[in-house]
Amino acid sequence: MSTSDLTHIRRQLADRYALERELGRGGMGAVYLARDLQLDRPVALKVLPVEFAADPALHERFLREMRTTASFSHPNIVPVHSVEERDGLVAYAMGYVEGESLAQRVQRSGPLSVRELVRLLQDVGYALAYAHGRGVAHRDIKPDNIMLERATGRALLMDFGIARAITEPTAGGGLTRVGEVVGTPEYMSPEQASGDVVDGRSDLYSLGLVAWYAAVGRTAVTGDSTQKIIVKQLTEQVPPIDSVRPELPDLLSAAIDRCVAKLPEERFASAEALVEAVDNSQLAGPDIPLPVRSFVAELEVLSTVFLLLTVVTWTVSRAMARLGSSFDAIIPMVLLVGIGLARFLQVLSEARHLAVMGYSIDEIFKGMHGVYDERESVREARRADPDTQRRRRFTVRMALLMLVVAAGLIGIELATRTRVAPNRYAIPPWALAPLFTGLTLAGAAFALLARTPFRAPPQERILRRVWMGPVGRALLGVASRGVTRSAGSVLTPLAALSRSTPVAAPVSLISTARVVPTPSGNSGASAAMAAPHAETNGAAPHDAALARLEDRVARLEEWRHRAEG
Repeated sequence: MSTSDLTHIRRQLADRYALERELGRGGMGAVYLARDLQLDRPVALKVLPVEFAADPALHERFLREMRTTASFSHPNIVPVHSVEERDGLVAYAMGYVEGESLAQRVQRSGPLSVRELVRLLQDVGYALAYAHGRGVAHRDIKPDNIMLERATGRALLMDFGIARAITEPTAGGGLTRVGEVVGTPEYMSPEQASGDVVDGRSDLYSLGLVAWYAAVGRTAVTGDSTQKIIVKQLTEQVPPIDSVRPELPDLLSAAIDRCVAKLPEERFASAEALVEAVDNSQLAGPDIPLPVRSFVAELEVLSTVFLLLTVVTWTVSRAMARLGSSFDAIIPMVLLVGIGLARFLQVLSEARHLAVMGYSIDEIFKGMHGVYDERESVREARRADPDTQRRRRFTVRMALLMLVVAAGLIGIELATRTRVAPNRYAIPPWALAPLFTGLTLAGAAFALLARTPFRAPPQERILRRVWMGPVGRALLGVASRGVTRSAGSVLTPLAALSRSTPVAAPVSLISTARVVPTPSGNSGASAAMAAPHAETNGAAPHDAALARLEDRVARLEEWRHRAEG
């Protein structure tokens, strides 16, 4: 929009709104941050294309849809405050959300975490359930129409009713308007793309594609042109979400995949059903095997050693630069390097042990993400707990007081020491006690300030950013090199660990033996008695498979007993 156009809008709306800055623009107009002069509050003012005022039928439908939307009152729907009509201009004022759109959030920080993704589906699902219950479908669910409130993380859906107002059939130009208004065929349902009648399940399809985008960081359906994208929406299945984000909980992946089913009857029947499925995925919780939890603990110990090595290396390098080369100063760093190497080899051994037990890299990653999400859930509960907040404030005050006392005690040493040589000082014996006490208090205070119940510790942040990324996959790939799953194994690792007794061999042998009928046709007792001896050559592969299975179960049972002991 040119400066003259902006000046024209300011002049047209000067009696009610003061425009401050542009927030964004798209095929349905531009959005401005403005101040309502009558109520003295910030609003998001959307100025719509000129065709709204030029076409009387379109203008009337828009007003009708806005009246319906203005009656909505829901915490996950951006409210519509008013509609403004001037000469050649149509605009409406919405509640201003201090935050950013989902599209901006993903572009800035990448894919959402599991908890953020669940919150998104719940919030938008609640909004759609409310609107669908009043007979209104959104028809334009996309990342740009979902706002994320900065203070709370709440998702709010906006632009209800506009797509319906423009996409209703009109004389001469209905299809053109569909293309202009929707503008994002990447999120259109097949029935909407083909011009069929749509209902709330069309919104669920679009929401599923939005969730796919939020989980992966890119759109699921792409093409060189609008026509190619629409053809894909009509004919091609959306890739399963676990094929690109395998660490997502199974129930959550299933919910997203069900939303993007091509046939409406294969999707959730309602937005309430979707929210319930997402809630169930949270209640079920991740099924994380004990070996994976143990592996995560080993990675965190290794991360701690790397942190200490980094700090010691930095300290020693500064000391050597100030005092000159000193072999004694290098000794702690060499010791830590040895400890770090030993811990790394232990982690590599643990990773290979997981591969031998039958865990794939994706299964291990899913368990690692589950451990992280469990801890993040605990921290979120602590952040919302007033008692925990009160104790944290008390801890911070005590830590600051300890720093003040420590500064005073260390100041005594600084005031009483005397310089005897370059970089060497003499300290009175009585000043040693205040010095050591001050250093102890300072160290304790820094530890109290750094370790907070509301934030992940450094080693856990390293786990998230390093070991749960390409570096971790490379480590697991190296550890599992040359390891193949047993061809005769029919148990998943978790199922095998949960067994207390091996599989009974005779049952498997008898069930795989082939019954040979007798010439008389009576194959009862004689066949049963001959079964263990019949087809001896054919039973050999089954014997080998059973032996491998029993050996696998025995190893897993041995590991389980060691872990429990």
